[in-house]
Amino acid sequence: MPLVDVFAWMVWMEALFEWLSEMEWQRVFPELVGKAAGVLLGIAISWWVLFRKRLRYLDRLRRGDSDELLFQAHYLLPVDGDQGPDGTVLLLFRNVAPRRTIDDAYDNPSARETLRQLARATTLNAPIVPTEGRVGFEILNDAASILTGWLATSSMPRKVWLFCMTCEDRNVVRKECIRCFLFQEDELLRFADWSWCRKHVRVERPWHWLRVVTLHRIACYHQDEQIALPAALDRSIPFVDDQRQHRRIMRLALGICESEVATSEPCQVDWDDKEPVLVQRGVLMSSPTPSSPPAG
Repeated sequence: MPLVDVFAWMVWMEALFEWLSEMEWQRVFPELVGKAAGVLLGIAISWWVLFRKRLRYLDRLRRGDSDELLFQAHYLLPVDGDQGPDGTVLLLFRNVAPRRTIDDAYDNPSARETLRQLARATTLNAPIVPTEGRVGFEILNDAASILTGWLATSSMPRKVWLFCMTCEDRNVVRKECIRCFLFQEDELLRFADWSWCRKHVRVERPWHWLRVVTLHRIACYHQDEQIALPAALDRSIPFVDDQRQHRRIMRLALGICESEVATSEPCQVDWDDKEPVLVQRGVLMSSPTPSSPPAG
């Protein structure tokens, strides 16, 4: 090794020893250990937060908890070729538009939180989201606008469909989300007669019996709404009225495919087994009096 390199190495070593001798070792170790412990603690907390977040998402998936908006149209298909007043029908419901989350559908945070609160207030006996006032009207109207915007370019012939926002009882349904229902008025009114529902409605899947109950309660509400809200009310919206009262079941002109097909054989519901559960949950099941004509 050249003499110059040896001298440079000795100078560097001398400077190193001098720096080490001047260092306050009584502070180095505590600070080093403290910073290392802080880094490790931060890593552990971050991992725990992410792990807990993943567990919450997994739990929501298992419980069927969702913030989605689904847009579903309902159809009645004849069974055995007869869809008359005394004929048996198969209830189908299909998504007619892409699903969206509440956050995607509403850009106003207040509207999102209000909708979630209203959805939690629904029951099996009152499945329609209880919108009221100007905020409630805007929430309902925005959902209808989303659907009409998606179907604006549909090539299907336009017909008048009834539209409402529902959230079926979150203690009994498989998937907890907000469902925007569509149905033909004459078909919906048939569900107001519970005896007709029991005798003549079949479903695609055994657990779809809850939808029959929901449609029955919506049909009863629709009849009551026609009486409670006069036609004059519609002329005041949206110019001067504050929408304290508004129709929760709206009429929309939509182009939706009507040639639906069933994916399984019709399933008959054992209502003798289900009705005690409905009574226990406070669900009202009504039928017209013998002197009154059947709905539809």
